[in-house]
Amino acid sequence: MTVSEHANSVSGGVEGAVVQAGSVHGNVYISQPAPIPVVPRQLSPPPAGFVGRDAEVARLDELLADGGVVVLKGPGGVGKTALALSWLARACKRFPDGQLHAELALPTGEPVAPEDVLGQFLRALGVPAPQVPAGLAERTALYRSVTTGKSLAVLLDDAVSAAQARVLLPVSGVTVVTTRRALLGLLATGAHVVPVGPLPAEPALTLLEARIGTERLAAEEEAARDLVGFCGGLPIALCVVAARAATRPRRPLIRLVAELADERARLDRLSAEGDLSVRSTLDGAYDDLPADLRRLYRALSLHPGDGFGPEVVAAMLAVGVDTAQDGLDALVDASLAEELEEGSYRLHDLVRVHAHGLALAQDSEDERAGLVHRIARWYVYATHRANRVVMPARAIISSEPEPAEFAWPRCLTQHSSALDWLEAHRTTLLALAKEALGRSWPRLALELADALQPLLKLHKHRADAFASNEIALRAAETAGEPALRDRMRKRLARAHLAQGRWQVAEEQAEELLRSARIRRDRRGEAGALKTLGLVAVHRGDLPGAVDALRATADILRSLGRRRGEGLALIELGEVLLALQRFEDARDAANRARRLLAALPDPYNEARANVVLGRAASGSGDDSAARPLLEKALTAFAAQDSDHERGRTHRLLAELARRDGDLEQARRHDELADALLATPPG
Repeated sequence: MTVSEHANSVSGGVEGAVVQAGSVHGNVYISQPAPIPVVPRQLSPPPAGFVGRDAEVARLDELLADGGVVVLKGPGGVGKTALALSWLARACKRFPDGQLHAELALPTGEPVAPEDVLGQFLRALGVPAPQVPAGLAERTALYRSVTTGKSLAVLLDDAVSAAQARVLLPVSGVTVVTTRRALLGLLATGAHVVPVGPLPAEPALTLLEARIGTERLAAEEEAARDLVGFCGGLPIALCVVAARAATRPRRPLIRLVAELADERARLDRLSAEGDLSVRSTLDGAYDDLPADLRRLYRALSLHPGDGFGPEVVAAMLAVGVDTAQDGLDALVDASLAEELEEGSYRLHDLVRVHAHGLALAQDSEDERAGLVHRIARWYVYATHRANRVVMPARAIISSEPEPAEFAWPRCLTQHSSALDWLEAHRTTLLALAKEALGRSWPRLALELADALQPLLKLHKHRADAFASNEIALRAAETAGEPALRDRMRKRLARAHLAQGRWQVAEEQAEELLRSARIRRDRRGEAGALKTLGLVAVHRGDLPGAVDALRATADILRSLGRRRGEGLALIELGEVLLALQRFEDARDAANRARRLLAALPDPYNEARANVVLGRAASGSGDDSAARPLLEKALTAFAAQDSDHERGRTHRLLAELARRDGDLEQARRHDELADALLATPPG
């Protein structure tokens, strides 16, 4: 940082407080308030019109008076989540440390991996994304440490197994688990079960009355009681029926009764006894939809995951965004879709199953495949847009120009919101890549998997990095593209290296080097040599690493691959630092910085500045090292790269100690500790 002698101006990288003064005499101390931790409040408000669970609420009060775990067990659609949300809302003052919520089953009924949920919980509780461990055991241990002594409320929805739910239990606080299954293993370890059955007739009638109005119910009480009977006391069914009645205020309730009475025409029955499926009610609601909304309803069942917006729906159905938005709002009004937040929607799990069954029955395989293909193509280009903001210098694998008719969310134009969008749609993108590969669309699968890489690199999602690279490799092999195949094999090798499996990485890199040289693929040769250089670092062969990385940079320079050359020079500079060849390291990092600044590539330019700062410090020039590291720190903060920020704070702490500023060293160390509490995960 430089400050002009007379003018009120500051230039260069600045992080922290700046004091403007004409002249200062004596000691000056600056203190800043500690950042206010974000307390997670993930629970939705309880549904309006919640009724008829007095006994269950009293039992929850009794069992959870001093904390603990309760399992709400009952059939799907019976209102287990509504009961949990209502009780937790009443008791919210008991949980000053936050509320966590996760759905543990996919719409298909398959379980959500507990390590994924642990990652979400840890990030919500303040653990930086790069510091979330990769493995289940490590995430479980950190979760227990983080939750010890905290007054937390945790809601685990639709648990599939006791083992899945057990690792998600906090050490202290209250946990409510909802499930259709026995979960005997959870009960055996001290959890209490509260059965949740269908609503009795009178509370169910009260729920219907809250939705359609007292006057209408009083005028047609007998028909209303028949509707309650046909709904089997299931709140989800009652809500759909009430929505249909409310949107047809002049239609007598007896007509709805007649429609629901024809049980033979429906796959599942709604009755007070036996089958409690809501399919009959959903069929009736579907029959009331106009043709365009029926098509939309079926099509949405093909979207893998929640959080779809009007833009992807517009691309899927080849309609305008306004038309898509109106259709989604109409489905919300019909209680067939849920708005999570502005511009983001989901189908309830039972609704999705119902809609998918209709799609299978009414739409041809070619029609369904066309919808999925358009969904996948939209996500490819939306992710490319996000990546141009998040990592603009990175090359994009794309076989076609961006379709002019596609529309995009506004959030893709800013770095932080674009990165948030990528994180929110990470599982959707991975699921689409898998489906594209399974449908024999290898190029589309490859592009989807490749588009995930900037997010996976910045947020250190190593498990997803393996999965996406495996998909990309299989796709490249299926497409018969040797150059792309070898690029994907290179990525897999480096993913192994990141996990410490350098022997596997070395074997794959050597095979890649042989293949590239046979094909005279100079770029592929450079990639293999760089991987071998990184392997040499892990083996402790630093001179061998220097040779491999220098050869990599030379090849990439001859090919005009400026970014690749810059990245190789950064790696070379770090190895030269380890050999205490500080002048050589400075030369390599300076070349890298010039190449990357011209692209621009702010994240990797900052990495080059760190090498330059370390080289200056190693040479004894701390006054030159400090502004370089401070500039890098500012860039890493802008790129949401907490791991690199932590490493840079540690370097600045060492400089402050050498300068005798122990207070400044302590501040940097505290920030580094917070950012590097656990290894990248």
